[in-house]
Amino acid sequence: MSLVLAHLEALFLALAFGSLVLGILARLVGVRRVWPFLLVAGVFLALALWAGLE
Repeated sequence: MSLVLAHLEALFLALAFGSLVLGILARLVGVRRVWPFLLVAGVFLALALWAGLE
C-alpha cells in the first residue's frame, strides 16, 4: 500500500492519459458526447498535480 501512495502522481497521470485516449477513440468511432471522458481526464490531471505538490 505504501508503494501505491508513493507513486500516486504517476497513477493519476496514467488514468488521465487513459481517459483522454478513450475519449479520443470514442469520438473517432462516432460517439457524440465525449465530454465526460475529457472531464474525468481533467480531474485525474488535477489530482496528479495536487499529489505532486503535496
